[in-house]
Amino acid sequence: MSHDEHEPDLEPGAEHEHDVEEALEEALELDTQSQIFLEMRRQNLELLKIASEVAGYAGPHGALKPGDVRNALRSIWDVYAEFYSWIDPEESEEEDEDEGDEEDE
Repeated sequence: MSHDEHEPDLEPGAEHEHDVEEALEEALELDTQSQIFLEMRRQNLELLKIASEVAGYAGPHGALKPGDVRNALRSIWDVYAEFYSWIDPEESEEEDEDEGDEEDE
């Protein structure tokens, strides 16, 4: 028998260290993914704010009448969607295809 057959693959405690390192890597990856998600949401909110300003629904003005809310939201969405298509043209193309499928039904 050689000396290697009696030695464990890892030193005592090394397996625990490996598990800890693996857990830390997973936590860092989740944190990075969370940060990316939050940054994307922040950018979307900023874009929505700009869209509402461009559509004319930001700043001081009187309250909207109930019938005007739908038109206001549609106008804001149209401006937002146009801006978003400039930022992420690939995403916009997928949405256009989805809308085309819904209209065919």
